[in-house]
Amino acid sequence: MRNDFTLYFRKVPSGKRVYYYYAYDDDGERLGPWTTGQFTKTAARNYCNAQIRKGVLVPGIKGMTTFAVYAAEFWNWEKSEYLKDRRKRRKLTQGYADKCQKVADFTLIPYFGTMRLDRITGEVIDKWLDHMIAEKKENSTINGYFGTLMTMMKWAAKKRYILRDPFLDVQRLMNDRKEKQLITLEEFKTMFVDDWKTVWNNDVVLYTANKLAALTGMRVSEILGLKGVDVFDDHIFVALQYDHKCGDRDTKTKTKDNIPLTAELVKDLRKLIKINGGGYLFSLTGGDKPVTVRHIYNGLIRALKNMGLSKEAIKERGLNVHAWRHFCNTEMLKDGIPVKKVQAVTRHKSEPMTDRYTHFNPLEFTEVTNFQAELLKKKPKKPDNVANERLPLTLVKMPDNKKTERIVKAS
Repeated sequence: MRNDFTLYFRKVPSGKRVYYYYAYDDDGERLGPWTTGQFTKTAARNYCNAQIRKGVLVPGIKGMTTFAVYAAEFWNWEKSEYLKDRRKRRKLTQGYADKCQKVADFTLIPYFGTMRLDRITGEVIDKWLDHMIAEKKENSTINGYFGTLMTMMKWAAKKRYILRDPFLDVQRLMNDRKEKQLITLEEFKTMFVDDWKTVWNNDVVLYTANKLAALTGMRVSEILGLKGVDVFDDHIFVALQYDHKCGDRDTKTKTKDNIPLTAELVKDLRKLIKINGGGYLFSLTGGDKPVTVRHIYNGLIRALKNMGLSKEAIKERGLNVHAWRHFCNTEMLKDGIPVKKVQAVTRHKSEPMTDRYTHFNPLEFTEVTNFQAELLKKKPKKPDNVANERLPLTLVKMPDNKKTERIVKAS
């Protein structure tokens, strides 16, 4: 008959024996080891028997049997052991935790919820990936879910709730991210240089918010967080982003930055200051509260439709408020602005990220064709009167060999 646990000891640096134990699952698979913290076998056995009576011989969250129980508070901003540990090492936003909670609630728990943690193996995760593909989810979307699940299971392995990290046996899907088709320069000019009132239905809030996004690459949450006090004569001060659930919070990069602006754009922002004072600039309530991200997004879609773009074309090209970030990044690099300065404006932390937001069209590389034409230029013809002339000879005095030898020896 198999016991519920097996004891053994280890010698610690002080020379004392500390007893540890293995437990077993329903299939007889060994789990552990875990320390009893006891120095005698009898005390260790009593400790394990007490753990059995409490139903927690296998360490973990009390009563944890399934993924759903484990996930219940994993992303809870106040209660999560994982988030508390992460916040000691780096800055996190509550928005990040809320986003992961949605993934857990609507994608992970419906599939893994009734499974015990130790039953979620690499093979099970692979089958889940196949299920997501069958559901017509894009690889890039599935990989996002994959990352959330991986974080949860790696923490379970670290805390020894499970014996082994199942993600050692499975990898992300191939990246199928579609190449973005940017808003063109001509479309930009139609929206902001020509008759903007017709395109934007004379809505100064939507017009200015999108214009600011296009010219600075700001994230929409940062635009919503701007207040009248952040506008100066030649720049804006970006210190916060606004989330309608959490209110003001740190920017995504956790930095505070000055972003240069043209006089025309500053003038546009000052018009909003006259309406909303020192409060939120992009507000319909006198600066008390900014408009929603959805309001800005819907406004952009209407403007694009006013320009003649169909709903299908907008979707196919992936045109949304965040597309302005790609547009700004690309146009600054095309204009010859150094990468480091582009990064300072867009606040990308690495060149690979800047590269991801760059979408050059080789057909616009006029300097390339100029270079090609230069190589193909024919040599200039010599004038007829000098065609057969020989170049004049130049006498060169050779060094005295003996003198040279003396110099070499002296050196």
